[in-house]
Order: sequence, then C-alpha cells, then structure tokens
Amino acid sequence: MKHKKIISIVALLSGCAGYWYLLSEPAPTLAQAVVPNQDSQIATHQPSVVKPMKPKQVTVKETVPETVSERFSLLAKAYAQELSLPAYSVPLGIDDVHLLNPNRYVPQPVMLEGGASASIVMPKYRFSFPEPVTVTLEVNGLSISGVSASINSETDASAPVLTEDEMTGQNGLWTVQLDATEEWDGPMSVNVTFSAKGKKQTLTTGIEYSYPAATITGVGEVRAEGSDMLIPLKLTVEKAGYYRVRANLYTTNQQPVALLTASEKLSEGEVEMELKAYKGVLPKQDGEFTLGSFVLERRPAVPGELTRYGRSNESSYELGGFAVEQLSDEPWQPDEQEMQRLEFLQKMANE
Repeated sequence: MKHKKIISIVALLSGCAGYWYLLSEPAPTLAQAVVPNQDSQIATHQPSVVKPMKPKQVTVKETVPETVSERFSLLAKAYAQELSLPAYSVPLGIDDVHLLNPNRYVPQPVMLEGGASASIVMPKYRFSFPEPVTVTLEVNGLSISGVSASINSETDASAPVLTEDEMTGQNGLWTVQLDATEEWDGPMSVNVTFSAKGKKQTLTTGIEYSYPAATITGVGEVRAEGSDMLIPLKLTVEKAGYYRVRANLYTTNQQPVALLTASEKLSEGEVEMELKAYKGVLPKQDGEFTLGSFVLERRPAVPGELTRYGRSNESSYELGGFAVEQLSDEPWQPDEQEMQRLEFLQKMANE
C-alpha cells in the first residue's frame, strides 16, 4: 500500500538525517582556564625551548553504528515484505477498522467540571451535497439547557454562520438535523452551544462537505487478466482532473478480502476506471464478491487547491461469481524505483 511505502521512506530519511548529523557535528572543545597559583615561586632558570611537532595525518573511517544498521535492516525486511504484493491490491482483515470504514467519525469526549463529559456524535465525517447533517450531543453527569448547533466555513473565519438551529432531547442526548445550503462547501466547523450552571459552553468539531466532483454509478462485467481480477467501475465525472478511487472487496458474507486502489486522469462525462485484485490476496476457492466502502477523490492540480470528493449511488455493488482458478500464478514484479529503494535499504543495513 502506497502510504505504507511512504512511511518506510520517511523513516529512512529521518534515520539518514540523524546519522549524518552525528557524523558531521564537531566535537566540543574544552575551555582552558589559567589560574594563578599564589604559592608558586619565580623560576630562576631559563625555560627550555620546545620544538613544534608536525601535525599527524589522521584518517577517519566513517562507519554506520550497529544500532543504525539494525534499524535499516528492519526497514529493508518490512519493505521487501510490502513489495511481495502490488500496492493496488492490499490484503484486508477484520482488524483494519480504519480501512473497513474510511468515512467513520470518531467522537472525542470533552471533560467538564465535576467529572461530567460531553461529546459531539456524527454519522460520518465526509458529506456530499445535498445531504443533511445530523448532529448529536451526548452529555454525562450534567444538566444542560439552551442547546443549539451551527455550521460555518473553516476556510473563511470572517464568514457568518451558515446554518443554526436548536437541538431537542432529554436524558443526556440532544439532536438536530441541519439541512444543506449552497454555501456549504469545503472544510466545515460544527459548533454545539449549551448552558450549564449559569455558564455558556461551546464544543467544536470538523467535517468535510462538498459538491460531488464525480459519482460512481455502477460496475461492469468482471473479467480475468493474467494474475488480476479486473473490475470496471462506471463513473459520471462533473469536473475533469486527476482522480483516485479506493474500494474494499468483500465476499458475499461481508468478509473483507482486499483494499483496491486506482488512480487516473479523467475527462468530464461517462467514463470507466479499472480496479484490480491480485490473485495473491483472493480466496483459494471460487466464489462471489461485492465491492463497497468507496472513497473517491479529485486530487489538487495546483498547490493550495482543495481535494474534492465524489460519491457513490450505492453503498456497495454485487460483482457476482468469479472463478479464481482462471488467474495465472505469475509472481508480482516491483518496478525499478521500488527495487532501487530496497537495494538502498539493504546497502545501509550492510546486507
């Protein structure tokens, strides 16, 4: 997976930077202080003449410390393991919670006076126009009143509040549904205000809201090509650009199989992108599969431009049956750049 490879390279660069820093840092020089000795006597003989010594030529051999070498060895082994499978088709397990639900909103409780706590709960983190946003406030150990929720832009602090409404509830649960307006676009700030013990308090969280740059409308006929299962993904593109799509492949009983990723420059209109599942991550036996948990992004074309997101008409699509045995057993071959990175790591590890 690409982000795993980036983490490995960042760790590598950090280790190299630290290594060269240690080697290039000059050794500290001790200051020499002249302290007069009150009990010393004046010398009566002439001091002897000491001939200056010729400077010796010192040869310094730079070596990688064993601990650094061991770290590079671990990086090399981890990176070699990653290269055993293609980055476009990564195994997925039930413990990969953040990948199984990439749009999950994680509540962050805030501690209040007297041991009370409050947290904002959202159904998800990323929304597409014209979806409403449901905001829930959970409060424990405190009686509150005058609860309201508002949304405003995070990119324009001077902009007025876009939407505000009162929240209703009881027994520590307060909720409201905020309907979208045309001004909702980009990173948004969700604010919940309430009164408790005569004081007004505000909790704030963030979400992403955008007009869909593209929409996934369906899937084509799945077919085999070499060692890959090819899945055509149908899209309607509203704004041309460089897109990346991520989707999870499941068996029909919703057992996770693999995270599939594809990137491509798309033009406006009806287009297709192909996702590929490598045989090495698929079950050994033939079966039926589904595709879901989509994340569709339009990447920034210039610095400062925001990432735009798309949506899918359906949360998942049935792919039907597929004969895994028809795929070839040819091993995955990393590209030249990936092999050069691995060779560099192995060299630094003295392997």
